Amino acid sequence: MFKYIWLYFKRRPLRILAFILVVALGVGASMILGSIFLSFGETRNRISAVNESWITIQYLSSNGRDSRLDEVIEKTLSETFGFSDAIKVDIAYLSYNLFGSARANFPVYGIRQTDIPRLLRESEMQIARGTVFERDSRDIMVSGSFLKADRLEVGQIYEETLEMSTPGQYSIVASLKGPSIFGLGPAGISSGGGTYGYMIFAREGFLMAVENELKNALVEYMPSITVNGPASSIDRIREQYAGYYTGVFFVNLVVALIFTVGLTMLNSVSLRERRKEYGVMSAVGYTGGSLKVRLLIESSIQATLGWIAGFLAGVWTISVLEKRFFEPAGLFLRNDPVGSFYTLIIPLAVVLLTQFLITGHLKRDLINLLRSASREKGIFRSRFRDIRTGWLRYPVRTGAYTPLFVNVVVFVALIFFFGSLLSGLSDGIRDGGIFFENRTYVRMADGVEFPSDITSSPEVKSFKAGLEKLRIKLLFGTSSVYIPVLSPEDARALLLLNETPATGTLLVSKGLSERLEDAASLGYSKVEVSAVLKGLSGVMAASPLPGGTLLTYGTAGEAEKIRRSLLFSQTEMILDNSTFEKSYKQETQFMKLITEIIIYLQFFVVMVIGVVTVIRTVSARRSEISIRSIIGLKEKETRRMLSTELAAVILSAAAMGCLAGLTVWWIMKSIFFQGVYTSTLVSMPTALRVSLMVLSILVAGFLTVRFFASREDPIAIIER
Repeated sequence: MFKYIWLYFKRRPLRILAFILVVALGVGASMILGSIFLSFGETRNRISAVNESWITIQYLSSNGRDSRLDEVIEKTLSETFGFSDAIKVDIAYLSYNLFGSARANFPVYGIRQTDIPRLLRESEMQIARGTVFERDSRDIMVSGSFLKADRLEVGQIYEETLEMSTPGQYSIVASLKGPSIFGLGPAGISSGGGTYGYMIFAREGFLMAVENELKNALVEYMPSITVNGPASSIDRIREQYAGYYTGVFFVNLVVALIFTVGLTMLNSVSLRERRKEYGVMSAVGYTGGSLKVRLLIESSIQATLGWIAGFLAGVWTISVLEKRFFEPAGLFLRNDPVGSFYTLIIPLAVVLLTQFLITGHLKRDLINLLRSASREKGIFRSRFRDIRTGWLRYPVRTGAYTPLFVNVVVFVALIFFFGSLLSGLSDGIRDGGIFFENRTYVRMADGVEFPSDITSSPEVKSFKAGLEKLRIKLLFGTSSVYIPVLSPEDARALLLLNETPATGTLLVSKGLSERLEDAASLGYSKVEVSAVLKGLSGVMAASPLPGGTLLTYGTAGEAEKIRRSLLFSQTEMILDNSTFEKSYKQETQFMKLITEIIIYLQFFVVMVIGVVTVIRTVSARRSEISIRSIIGLKEKETRRMLSTELAAVILSAAAMGCLAGLTVWWIMKSIFFQGVYTSTLVSMPTALRVSLMVLSILVAGFLTVRFFASREDPIAIIER
C-alpha cells in the first residue's frame, strides 16, 4: 500500500504541493488572527502581572486619605505579619491604548523617592531613559510600551481625559523597561481625589499566603477596601483568557470552514482522474476498504505536512508582525500554545472532507465508477478557466496571464478600497482639529484665575472665548467639532477680517458650510463662509461665556510650553493640536494595522504569482521563442516583447483595480454610509503605495523575463 502511495506522490507532486500549501496557508492565517486576537489579553496580562510582585490594599476617596480606613489597614497589618514591610501609596490610573476604542487602565504608584529602588527590584524593572521624578510634582515614570502606544516621548506632557481613569496632566520624565506595565510618581499623584492604600512586600513564596490572610482579616470592610495580589492576578488572567480562547476557537472554526471550502474545489479538480485510478485498482482486486484506508493515509500525510509548514510559517510571520507592527504600537504579540493547538481543526476538517468527498464514489460498482470518470460536466468539474480577458488578447498571446491579471485587480482594488475606508473613518477627526494647529483653548475650574505668565508672553495672544461642540457623523460613530465663541471684535482680530461681523454670525469653513444641519443647535442668525477657515472649523460671533481663553501663537512649540505652565493649575479642558492628533491615532490605529497586514500578505501573493506566471508563460512558449531565434530575431527583442506583454497586463489590471476599488467605495458610501463626512477620496500615501508596489511587481517580472527567456532560447542553450 505504501508503495502505491509513494508512486502517487511522485506522479502528482505539484498537485500535492498545492494541497499542502493551501492547508499551510489556512493554519498560518489562523495562528496570525488568533495571536492578534490574544494580543489584547497579553497587554492586560502584563498590566495584571504587577500584582505578582507585591500586594496592594487600596480604597477610593474623594477627599484625600481616609484616616479611619488607614487605621483599620495598619492595625490589620500589625496583627498579621508586621507593618515594617508595607509602604503608603497613592494610585493614579492612566488609560493604556490597546486599539481604537479599546482601553485598559494601569496603575501609577505615588511613592517616596527612596522607595523607587525597592519597587524596581521587586518588579524586575529598570529605568531605560530619563530621570527620577521630583517631589511634589506631576512627574511620572511609565513603561516604554505605554509611550509607544500613545506616540509619546520622554519629556512630553500626557493628558488623561477619560473619566474612568485619573484625569489631569502629567509630565513624563522617564520610561521603564521590564515584564510589567505600571508607573511611578511622587506622593499625591492622585490629585486629592482617587485611590489610596498600602503596598505590602513579603518574601518569595509567601505572597499568596499573606494575600489570603489579609483578605480574611478585612472581609468585613469589603468592598470599600480591596486586596490585590498574585492570587487575584492569576484568577483575573484566567477569566480574561477563557473568553479570549473562546474567541480564538471560533476564529479558527471560521477559517477552517473557508479553507475547507477552497480545498473542496481543489480536490474536486482531480476527482475524475482519481475515479479512473480507483476504478483500475478495483479491477485488479483492491477492495473498497483498502482504497478508503489508502485515501485516509494520503490525506493525513498531506494535511500533516501542511500543518507543520503552516505552523512554522505562522511562527515566523508572528515574529515579523510583532517587530514590524505591534512593538512600535506598544502592543505584545506572541504565539500562544493553546491558539496553535486549535489550528488542528483545519487539517482534521480537510481529512474528513476529503474522505467523505471521494469515498462516496468508491461505493459504486466498477462499471459505474469508470463511466463517471469519463463525464465532462459536474459542479466540481470547473477549473475556473472561464475567466477571460478578450480585450487584452493583443499583445497577450496566452491565457497564462489571467491569474496575474485577476490578482493584480483584486490587490489594487483592496488597497484603494481600504484607503478610502480609512479616509472616511479619519477625515472628520483630522479636519476638526485644523483650527487648533496653532491655537489652544483653555477652560479653568470655577474660581481659578488664568495664569498671567502665559498671557504676558509676546509670542502668545489671548482672547476671552466660550466653546460650542458639534457632532459630525463618521464611518464608525461620530466626531466632535469645537466652535469658539468670541466677541465680534475679537472674531475680527482673530480671523483678520475687513469688517466686524454682526452679533450672532457664524463664520464657517467651506467644509462645515456643507454640514450646517449639524449646527442648528448653535442658534446663529447669519452664516458666512470664510476663506481663512480650513477643514471643519468655525467661529461664532457672540458674547462668550466666562472661564475660557483662546490662545494663538506662531510656532507649534508654544503649545507644549502652555501645557507645562498649566501642569499645577486646575483646568477643566485643554484643546490643542496634540488633543486631536491623539484622537486621530487612536481611532485609526486598528484599521491601519489590519489594512497593513492584508495589503502586505496580498502583495506577497501577487509577487509570487507574477514570477510564477512569467515562468509558466516562457516555458509554454518554447516553440515561439525558438522560431523567433531561428529566423534571426535577437534575444533582446524577445525579452522586450515579453516585458511589454507583462507591463500591459499589470498596468491594465492596476488601472481596473483602482477603478473597481473606488467604485465599490462610492457605492457603499452612497447606499450604506449616507451623511458620513469625507473630505478626500484617496490619500496621497495610498496612491504612492500602489505605485511603488506595482512598480515592484513589474521589476520582479522583468528580472524573471531576463533570466528565463535566455534559458529557453535553444541557440543560447547550445552556445552555453
